[in-house]
Amino acid sequence: MTGCNLKGILMKKKTAAIPFFLFIVFASIILQGCFQASQETTFDLIIRGGRVYDGTSAKPRITDIGIKGDKIAAIGDFSGIAAKTINANGLIVTPGFIDVHSHTDLILQEKGIWRIIAYIKPSINGNHNYLYQGVTSIITGNSSKGYANTAKWLGWVDSLKFGTNVYHLAPAGAICQDIFGPELKPLDEKQRDVLKKRLTKEMEKGAIGISFDLSQNPDQMLTREELADIARGIKPYGGIISINLRNNSGELDATGSSALVSSLKEVVEIGRLSQAPIEISSLKLAAPWKNLSYSQINSVVRNAHQEGIDITADQTPYDAEVDTLTRFLPSEYVTADYKIKKEYTTTAGKDTIIKAIDKLFTNLGPEKFLIVSCPANKSYKGKTIRQIATSEGKTPSQCYWEMAIADPVPMVALEGYSDRFAKKIMPSQLVFTASEGISYVQGSVLPHPGYWGAFAHKLRKYALEDKIVQLNDAIRSMTALPAAKFKLRDRGQIAVGFFADIAIIDLKKLKDKATFMLPEQRAEGVEYLVVNGIVSIEKGKVTGKKGGRAQKRI
Repeated sequence: MTGCNLKGILMKKKTAAIPFFLFIVFASIILQGCFQASQETTFDLIIRGGRVYDGTSAKPRITDIGIKGDKIAAIGDFSGIAAKTINANGLIVTPGFIDVHSHTDLILQEKGIWRIIAYIKPSINGNHNYLYQGVTSIITGNSSKGYANTAKWLGWVDSLKFGTNVYHLAPAGAICQDIFGPELKPLDEKQRDVLKKRLTKEMEKGAIGISFDLSQNPDQMLTREELADIARGIKPYGGIISINLRNNSGELDATGSSALVSSLKEVVEIGRLSQAPIEISSLKLAAPWKNLSYSQINSVVRNAHQEGIDITADQTPYDAEVDTLTRFLPSEYVTADYKIKKEYTTTAGKDTIIKAIDKLFTNLGPEKFLIVSCPANKSYKGKTIRQIATSEGKTPSQCYWEMAIADPVPMVALEGYSDRFAKKIMPSQLVFTASEGISYVQGSVLPHPGYWGAFAHKLRKYALEDKIVQLNDAIRSMTALPAAKFKLRDRGQIAVGFFADIAIIDLKKLKDKATFMLPEQRAEGVEYLVVNGIVSIEKGKVTGKKGGRAQKRI
């Protein structure tokens, strides 16, 4: 480089003698200047030429991204060299997706063989079914279930060297049973104080909020005022209150209002009384729904926001769920592990439970129940209860009862939610994307297709094909919006200084392949996935390199 001839500067014969130490100082300054002028910025990874959706409402732009360590160090037109460069030409680049409703801690909570499997199976500790969808962070402890001890759970996540980042909600129901035992009774004032103190401790251990499921005991026994009182104790920590509604159906209550509207109003009131941020977990409309309009629901949420109540929701992009057949019966007929109580397996008890099944079928016809697994009679797989009843010359309720008392109980896919309602709420900036899934190992349980495809399914079907939601808005519902609500610091956006959680996607290839009959099929189209600067998917395949971490509330 011109102007950098050190030998010529210092060794000219006619130059006056310079003390040795000044010579060294002078030489080092000049040499430093020469090298700084000639060096390029170095990165660990550069992503070149992708169309970047940064997680905000800004329009996408083609630009480069430079990553150093676990952070984004540069965005734009910059010169630099890197240990690795990804050519993202023709691909889109987004923040890594955030699943705000995961139940991964439930499968990893199992003892015995599952503990061992979690360590040795990369599909579990690598969280592969999530990685293939572009998910880099999950939130566990949802629906009041899961690990009651936040520190223990997050410590185990780190010991597994998990594939995605993990945040945790303290599950109130699980904690209540941890303190007071499995026998469920309404809590007195002293017990509620004990519960509040324990929840506060969980926040101090790093939980980002607490979760309730008002459709199940023990949470079901808490009143609106008691719930608000508990929520007030969490507010100073900046925690989220995640709540499954007491009743998400359109059936009419004693006042003539739909159960869903009444349940929404209850949650709004909890937010009003506590002034804590509220997340409605798994917002959907269950049958019957013909007498309920979207405007009734929208007005409740809109009025709450006008009052300044911080209320959002998450949604899985499917109109059916997978569960054991007995889960759809009233709780008085089933045990804690969802088997039919003995008194209803006899001829004498049969008539009583048949009446309950008949009532179930008034809202959800037997054609809505698709058998996806039935070890006791494998010929039933892929058939509805209506089809089975017709072929065997029995009533649908008789067939339901016979399958329900089998061991193991069959698994069913129930088409029980309003797709029209789901499409109505999906474009809202107040509704985030969720899978309600687990870190999955083949053959562990019969999964919902959302375990493998929820995020790809929403982008492909609802954004690219049906155009129910704009692509940029769909991406925001998976990235910046939930990160802001749950206070996930420096996540959810492609911005300098943020963590390098990045998905690089080929929209032409993007699709979910999982179905209710064949759920164990990974999503396609995520060509590269970076988790905290670690390339975890490369050219559409898991690399085995894991960048996930347990994350505590800051």
